Amino acid sequence: MLVQALVAAVVAAATPVPPGVITGVDVATWQAGIDFARVRADGHGFVVVKTGGSQLSEGPYTGSRYRTQVTGARAEGLRVGHYWVAGDFQTPVQAADSFTSALHDYRRGDVLALDNEVLDDSTRLWTDAQVTAFFTRVHERVGDHVPWLYMGAADLRSGTWPRTTAFGAKLWVASWGANDGAYPGEPDLGGAYPTWSAHQYTSAGVVGGVRVDLNVAKPTAFDVVTPGEPPGEPPGLPKTSTEQDGVPGAVFWQRAQNWLTEEGGYTGPVDGVPGVNTYAALQRALRAHGYTGPIDGVPGVNTYKAWQRLASGWGYTGPVDGVMGPNSWRAVARFLNQDRYD
Repeated sequence: MLVQALVAAVVAAATPVPPGVITGVDVATWQAGIDFARVRADGHGFVVVKTGGSQLSEGPYTGSRYRTQVTGARAEGLRVGHYWVAGDFQTPVQAADSFTSALHDYRRGDVLALDNEVLDDSTRLWTDAQVTAFFTRVHERVGDHVPWLYMGAADLRSGTWPRTTAFGAKLWVASWGANDGAYPGEPDLGGAYPTWSAHQYTSAGVVGGVRVDLNVAKPTAFDVVTPGEPPGEPPGLPKTSTEQDGVPGAVFWQRAQNWLTEEGGYTGPVDGVPGVNTYAALQRALRAHGYTGPIDGVPGVNTYKAWQRLASGWGYTGPVDGVMGPNSWRAVARFLNQDRYD
């Protein structure tokens, strides 16, 4: 009787979920045996399923239960979402390509979410520019969609997200409080985002004996978004003349830094002066082109071989020898002169 009284007291003291929200769960391989009919019977209206991620050193992957879980949730008439884990081992554009290529039974109106947290082999969060690059590429692949950015509240408050906000990405924030299964009240965003659209409020939920994360979402969280433009964008960078003369200068390196902000985790100034941070970001971005050395910001033969491999898709036909000459620089400049890196 004492235990029952204590449970009743906890339930009575729990903060009620906000009015008008839709409750839901998110699932991954850990919830392989979940019964989606029970999810529906428990009053939930949506399921967000883990598609895969970029956080493992062995490369991108698709979850072994992803397709089965999407099919099961869809069969019960639940709203369906798909999420991809950010990580060190793909650029945002590569991750978006992997994500959209792996999508199973995607339908317009499904949530497409990015899980931006540090997990497994990864070491850092994606920046505002990287998150926006991911969603921009997803939009290029699937058109207008429902973009959700998942972040822990503390991680969210540690950065600023003007580009992501302007794009229209909806915040899916994790804020668990005591993490006892009860709703802990609204999350503290600390002014880092205008508002939340979905709130993962505990990892201690249970559906049919299976432990799950519980969420609430505002009805507008499922509205399809037409992306907006980043605020206060400076005038575009000029094209680099390196494409003609084969000599890299300040504008070449500014454009390289702009590219690396999106795809290499570069967070320094776009000042055209390459340093350790620029080269470290370059090495990260060139993993996709065969660079396997350390991320030490000290470029060498292996760094430049990988850059020549990238350049081979932009008109370079010389040897992949790690010796950058005018033809190598011209081809890299042709890549950097794309409008997207203005």
